[in-house]
Amino acid sequence: MVIPKKVNSDPIERLVLKLPKSLATYFRNTFAHGKRSEFIAKCILDYKHQIEIKEIENKLKAAIKKRQK
Repeated sequence: MVIPKKVNSDPIERLVLKLPKSLATYFRNTFAHGKRSEFIAKCILDYKHQIEIKEIENKLKAAIKKRQK
């Protein structure tokens, strides 16, 4: 049986993170080899989502102030 490769439209990019040695050791020990990238990607996407939410909230607050005048 042949297992098809996961098709992903977004290519993979290598990234070097510079962390203190104690934190890097913890990171390696806590997350398995294949799970580290998933964890970092999830954290970045969560952060991006939170920033987008704050931007939308600020636009809504500005619109409310504008309507109340």
